[in-house]
Amino acid sequence: MSKESDVSTPCFAAISWDEEAGVWYVSETDFPGLVAEAETQQRLVEKVRDLVPELYDANRHLVRRVDARGEVAIQLTLKRLETSRLAAS
Repeated sequence: MSKESDVSTPCFAAISWDEEAGVWYVSETDFPGLVAEAETQQRLVEKVRDLVPELYDANRHLVRRVDARGEVAIQLTLKRLETSRLAAS
Protein backbone atom coordinates (compact mmCIF):
# COMPACT_ATOMS: atom_id res chain seq x y z
CA MET A 1 0.00 0.00 0.00
CA SER A 2 1.44 3.39 -0.92
CA LYS A 3 1.25 6.22 1.55
CA GLU A 4 -0.79 8.28 -0.92
CA SER A 5 -3.55 5.66 -1.14
CA ASP A 6 -5.52 6.70 1.94
CA VAL A 7 -5.16 10.47 1.69
CA SER A 8 -8.92 11.04 1.46
CA THR A 9 -9.32 9.87 5.06
CA PRO A 10 -7.81 12.34 7.53
CA CYS A 11 -6.19 11.30 10.77
CA PHE A 12 -8.38 11.84 13.83
CA ALA A 13 -7.81 13.69 17.09
CA ALA A 14 -10.41 14.48 19.75
CA ILE A 15 -9.70 17.38 22.05
CA SER A 16 -11.30 17.45 25.48
CA TRP A 17 -11.49 19.86 28.39
CA ASP A 18 -10.01 18.83 31.75
CA GLU A 19 -11.93 20.92 34.27
CA GLU A 20 -9.66 20.01 37.17
CA ALA A 21 -6.41 20.84 35.37
CA GLY A 22 -7.91 23.75 33.42
CA VAL A 23 -6.49 22.61 30.08
CA TRP A 24 -7.57 21.30 26.69
CA TYR A 25 -5.84 18.04 25.73
CA VAL A 26 -5.74 15.41 22.99
CA SER A 27 -7.97 12.71 24.49
CA GLU A 28 -8.13 10.31 21.52
CA THR A 29 -6.17 10.03 18.30
CA ASP A 30 -5.06 7.62 15.63
CA PHE A 31 -1.89 9.63 14.91
CA PRO A 32 1.06 7.82 16.54
CA GLY A 33 2.57 9.64 19.52
CA LEU A 34 0.25 12.66 19.47
CA VAL A 35 -0.01 13.86 23.07
CA ALA A 36 -0.51 17.54 23.88
CA GLU A 37 -2.30 19.97 26.16
CA ALA A 38 -2.78 23.73 26.31
CA GLU A 39 -4.78 26.36 28.19
CA THR A 40 -6.82 27.32 25.10
CA GLN A 41 -8.29 25.44 22.15
CA GLN A 42 -6.40 27.66 19.70
CA ARG A 43 -3.05 27.02 21.39
CA LEU A 44 -3.72 23.28 21.37
CA VAL A 45 -4.48 23.38 17.63
CA GLU A 46 -1.19 25.24 17.10
CA LYS A 47 0.68 22.66 19.18
CA VAL A 48 -0.85 19.79 17.22
CA ARG A 49 0.10 21.50 13.95
CA ASP A 50 3.69 21.94 15.21
CA LEU A 51 4.01 18.39 16.60
CA VAL A 52 2.75 16.48 13.56
CA PRO A 53 5.90 16.93 11.39
CA GLU A 54 8.17 15.86 14.27
CA LEU A 55 6.00 12.87 15.09
CA TYR A 56 5.80 11.90 11.43
CA ASP A 57 9.60 11.87 11.19
CA ALA A 58 9.78 9.57 14.22
CA ASN A 59 6.86 7.34 13.18
CA ARG A 60 6.71 7.55 9.38
CA HIS A 61 6.42 3.77 9.12
CA LEU A 62 3.10 4.00 11.06
CA VAL A 63 1.51 6.92 9.19
CA ARG A 64 -0.32 5.96 5.99
CA ARG A 65 -2.20 9.17 5.22
CA VAL A 66 0.27 11.47 3.51
CA ASP A 67 -0.81 13.17 0.28
CA ALA A 68 1.30 13.79 -2.81
CA ARG A 69 2.23 17.27 -1.51
CA GLY A 70 3.64 15.77 1.70
CA GLU A 71 0.74 16.92 3.87
CA VAL A 72 -1.19 15.09 6.57
CA ALA A 73 -4.79 16.11 7.32
CA ILE A 74 -5.96 15.81 10.93
CA GLN A 75 -9.62 16.18 11.78
CA LEU A 76 -9.92 17.75 15.23
CA THR A 77 -13.14 17.10 17.11
CA LEU A 78 -14.13 18.99 20.25
CA LYS A 79 -15.41 16.93 23.18
CA ARG A 80 -16.77 18.87 26.13
CA LEU A 81 -19.66 18.05 28.43
CA GLU A 82 -21.86 20.99 29.32
CA THR A 83 -24.96 21.03 31.51
CA SER A 84 -27.89 23.43 31.51
CA ARG A 85 -30.15 24.04 34.46
CA LEU A 86 -33.81 23.74 33.51
CA ALA A 87 -36.50 25.94 34.96
CA ALA A 88 -38.64 24.23 37.61
CA SER A 89 -41.97 23.08 36.22
